Amino acid sequence: SIKRKDFIMKKFILIVVIINASLLVLGGILLGLGLLLGGKTSFSFAFKDKTFTEPVYVDNSFDLDDFTSMYIDMSTGKLYIEESDKCSIEYHLLEDFVPEINVENGKLSVIQKDTGFTTFNVLTVQDEQYVKLYVTKDQIADIKSSSGGIEIKDVNINGTIKSESGSLNINGSEADSLDIKVSSGRTTIDNVKYNSIICDQSSGKLIIKNVEADTLDVKSLSGGIDMENVTAESIVGNSTSGGAGFTNVNAKNVNVGVTCGSFKMDRCEIGDLIAEWTSGGVKAEETKIDNADLDVSSGGINFNLIGDVNDYDFDLNGSSGSVRVNDDKKKGDYILSNGKDKKIKAESSSGGINININ
Repeated sequence: SIKRKDFIMKKFILIVVIINASLLVLGGILLGLGLLLGGKTSFSFAFKDKTFTEPVYVDNSFDLDDFTSMYIDMSTGKLYIEESDKCSIEYHLLEDFVPEINVENGKLSVIQKDTGFTTFNVLTVQDEQYVKLYVTKDQIADIKSSSGGIEIKDVNINGTIKSESGSLNINGSEADSLDIKVSSGRTTIDNVKYNSIICDQSSGKLIIKNVEADTLDVKSLSGGIDMENVTAESIVGNSTSGGAGFTNVNAKNVNVGVTCGSFKMDRCEIGDLIAEWTSGGVKAEETKIDNADLDVSSGGINFNLIGDVNDYDFDLNGSSGSVRVNDDKKKGDYILSNGKDKKIKAESSSGGINININ
């Protein structure tokens, strides 16, 4: 009968719960006994030899000869680079990851080989492995980090930085060019001045603030782009997923494209703006724009601009939704061509176009 089947099922579930609870208690007892008898809560496994060993950490620090360029290749551990009145290095690493360190002809090399060791911890927090590098102000750099992240503070870094896994933070730097590639992890560039900054971000938020640059070329596949207090001649930004946000951005030329996510501008001043959006829309508040060419597939356009509406020509096409300029509202196209120096061209396939200028 149905009642009998329900009874058997409930009894079966009860037995399973009792067995699982018993195994959990037994596991806890065995773990406790293991710890009391001297068992270790952490161990390393060598994939090459397929052997288990007890992890041994090495702490060391020493001065370095002066150098003005660096080549760093790290597989494990976080890299810190800070300004100092002399060059030195400090590290806390598993002995298998202690790097080869050398200064020759004014160039530092720190090369850490991947030995294939992995550390596991049970009921404990794993020690942070790191290399701290103290340098004099100006450096030409070629930096690679596979895992652990990078933090650079108050050092003028000129060159390339590649981080495969882990956050990248650069604070306080002034140099010619910076070429960054981050595979996974948040990137923050703060309080810097460069002629050229290129940043290619695969996964993670890209944050750029308090920056002066001639050219900014940034890309984020997933995570989006945020800019705040940025002054530049030219900005090119592409975000596949996550959108983009500009706050107090001053630039002569801006070219931005987003596949999925909105584009928001607040208190910006832009000469020529080109924006292409697949989904998410474009919005501006308290912003000055001389010329705009906008193409939005889905999401609409909402601009509240600072200026005089009589200084502009308009070529607006709203395939779906109304088109409005200040108090003048129309359905479909809005074209006004009087030979003005400033022009706003916009096309929205889905969503209205609302432009308010005063």
